[in-house]
Amino acid sequence: MQTRRAGIAASAMALALLTAPAGAGEFVPLGDGSATNNADLIGYPATECAHCSTTPPDEAGNLIDIDWSLGLRGGIKDDGSGAAPTYKLIALPSVTLKQQTIRGGYDAGLSGEISYQVDGNAHIDSLTGTVGGTYDLDALTSLAGRANLKISQDDPDGPDYASNVASAPLVLSGSAEVSAARDLGAFNLAVRGSAGREVYGETVYDDSSTSDNTFQNTTSYGAGVRLGYELTPGLVAFIDTQADIVSYDAPSPSLMVKLDNVTYAGRAGLSAKFTPTLELEGSLGLGYTDFGDETLGDFSAVLYDARAVFKPDETLTLTGALTTTVSQPGTTSGATAKLTYAATGQVEYLVNPWLKLRADASWTAAHYQGIDSEEQSWGLGAGADYLLNAHTDLTADYSFLRTEKTSAPATDEHQVTLGVKFHR
Repeated sequence: MQTRRAGIAASAMALALLTAPAGAGEFVPLGDGSATNNADLIGYPATECAHCSTTPPDEAGNLIDIDWSLGLRGGIKDDGSGAAPTYKLIALPSVTLKQQTIRGGYDAGLSGEISYQVDGNAHIDSLTGTVGGTYDLDALTSLAGRANLKISQDDPDGPDYASNVASAPLVLSGSAEVSAARDLGAFNLAVRGSAGREVYGETVYDDSSTSDNTFQNTTSYGAGVRLGYELTPGLVAFIDTQADIVSYDAPSPSLMVKLDNVTYAGRAGLSAKFTPTLELEGSLGLGYTDFGDETLGDFSAVLYDARAVFKPDETLTLTGALTTTVSQPGTTSGATAKLTYAATGQVEYLVNPWLKLRADASWTAAHYQGIDSEEQSWGLGAGADYLLNAHTDLTADYSFLRTEKTSAPATDEHQVTLGVKFHR
């Protein structure tokens, strides 16, 4: 009997606690109708579910995230030509706007590199604008797009220009790419398309004479497909095909014909990501370039591509890559195309929350099609970032680059830069 009375008392006490108004800071599991956990009980009685949301949240209602930075650097550069070293001040402004939505995200950014040499020569090295975004049509299908516009101008004292060049040509380039991906269970399919335009200004020489670079202006279109098959969780076998059309505005001044061409490329490889610690991807393929003019010799090349990212812990990141590219020959006389193999490696080590060390290495081997000309280079670099406070970093970098060209002496380039970076 006492047990029954105790049970009745406990039940009454629980009911009293659940029906009593909630005091400040009290936890009421079922809600009492006086807070937002049961908003309909305090709504206007003439309407049905006055506080219900009848439509999904507005995708455009999210706040735009603004990220910005400004890097100021001073450096000394010895290009290995035997001339006196050059001293340069560099400004690196950047601003990015991002917005995340229910189905994806959008971003737009503007960045630049402005340099000033001690001798009074100042110019905009590059100015880049970009806009892009992603959108999920459903749980299995996603879309992505990006457009870039860039204005750039090389250093006339660089190894790609003759000693009598006073001003390198101004280059305006724009590109756009769209892609769609679909999950088909064990298979995954991605298609992509691209378009681009590149326009070169005049080259100015020491005697104020100029040369036209219209023959380097190009319009390009491309399309590609990638099909992957999941062999095991985290291991995907894939094939990738690509076709690129390049049209030139004017004939080559050395060959007297336009270098219009179509390049076809096919690759097969494996992609692996078993844990967040290690990502691997490698492929092997064949590329073939077909020139529109019959007097030009078509050529084929073996394509090597690989990438590895290793993160054993939060303090260390190692990245390596091997790439193959076919590009236009530039101003190299008699060449129809440039085939480049490149290998790069990077390491980043976070010593503590305010100090990060960096190092990198690179190697490239380029062959100019149509002529017996080779170009090789390799370089090393090291740097450090020191977090002075939440919005200011101190930076220090050193780089070395050795370049060897056919029928030309090798050059060794050294560069040291120190600076500060302000950021959000």
